[in-house]
Amino acid sequence: MTTPESRRQEEQALESGEVYQDAEGRRTTDPGTAAAHAHSEADRNAEHLKRGEVGPGTPEK
Repeated sequence: MTTPESRRQEEQALESGEVYQDAEGRRTTDPGTAAAHAHSEADRNAEHLKRGEVGPGTPEK
């Protein structure tokens, strides 16, 4: 169980840039790893778009 204090510490680390978190919830303190995660997400999203897949809240044509 996460205490309110530890939750605040986690949020402060994210806001200050000490910790990076991607859309899948992966966290790291290494900027290079964070960039690699971002690139892999971008590649995955591009593949979904090529197949015509849309996400929730995105109107279909």
